Amino acid sequence: VQCAASLQGGLDGFLSRRSANHRAKMSKGRRRAQNRGIVYERHVPASTSEARAVFARMLAVENKSWKGEGQCGMAEEPARSFYDAMLRRLAPARGARVMFAVHEGRDVGFIFGGLAGQVYRGQQFSYAHDCQALSLGNLMQIEKIRWLCEEGVQRYDMGPLDGPKMQYKSHWTETAFPLRTWLIEKA
Repeated sequence: VQCAASLQGGLDGFLSRRSANHRAKMSKGRRRAQNRGIVYERHVPASTSEARAVFARMLAVENKSWKGEGQCGMAEEPARSFYDAMLRRLAPARGARVMFAVHEGRDVGFIFGGLAGQVYRGQQFSYAHDCQALSLGNLMQIEKIRWLCEEGVQRYDMGPLDGPKMQYKSHWTETAFPLRTWLIEKA
């Protein structure tokens, strides 16, 4: 089951469909991160070399995350090759949307996905383990949604809502629909 959120009405419209508690947490977290000096960089790689440079930064963050420390994230094969290829393949059409959270010149988080028309499909996000108290996952999500709304994107897909580690998605989405995969074999 694929979960998604409408971006109709822009950021204000999106936020109006979240609970008051969720909105309050976002606002408080955003102020705390601003006070700590967290800034966000937006990247839309347009060439193979730009995609490789952005991916190297993503991997550096991933290696400092709980997923990297546990060797269960996108820095491990086959995920590493898959996301590297995805980022490079999105570059010619400028389809990738990568955002970094930066603190005092150091990348401390990233969020990555791609566009298909007016639909954004989130792929991965991660943040440095020593920044866990900042709620960077939530903050990068809201900053990504702000960016997508500025671009006129209409839907934010977050992928499957399966397993206990994916329950966070329910705060960010309001619709679910079946996801079907088709395999076409060339004869």
